[in-house]
Amino acid sequence: MGTRVWRPLAAQYCHSSKIRGNMIRKFLTTLFALVSVIGFSSLAVSPAQAVGSSVLWNTENKCATPEGNGTSNGTVVTVWSCTGSDLQKWHWSGNLLVHDVSGKCMTPQGNASGTNGAVLTLWTCDPYASVNPQRFYYDLDSERIWTAHGSKCITAKGNSLSNGTWLTLWTCGDAWNHPQSWAIVG
Repeated sequence: MGTRVWRPLAAQYCHSSKIRGNMIRKFLTTLFALVSVIGFSSLAVSPAQAVGSSVLWNTENKCATPEGNGTSNGTVVTVWSCTGSDLQKWHWSGNLLVHDVSGKCMTPQGNASGTNGAVLTLWTCDPYASVNPQRFYYDLDSERIWTAHGSKCITAKGNSLSNGTWLTLWTCGDAWNHPQSWAIVG
């Protein structure tokens, strides 16, 4: 018969907490993987998930539109009056904002997802990057979209919503700040 080792109650609790924590971590990892596969992101999601039927819209009836209707890597994303054009349509793919026509992701220029003033461009999507500057989150209450790495909000440059203004990243301001109020709606 082996020797029985007695652990203090606190040590037994810590051991069971580790097991419980590992089980919860595995469950959440599986849940988020499943949710990503069926087309939703984590808890910060877009209200509209339909591909090809949604625009990245501002509360002032402006839409995110590639400059010159371009679709190549590096094309700057601008503010433009909503026209219903396919070139103004975007969708969520996990936490990536994907431009429907080009299939490219909204990406801070130079991958500067934590830098004020970083210009937003189209770039080939890379969903597997470990620190991905293309990942965004959405808050339904304030209608703000911000970077997962750097927590900067999509903002019209200089707070101007004039046609042709570049979309940039900037420190998130108060809720309902119109140059930072963006949502995918369809």
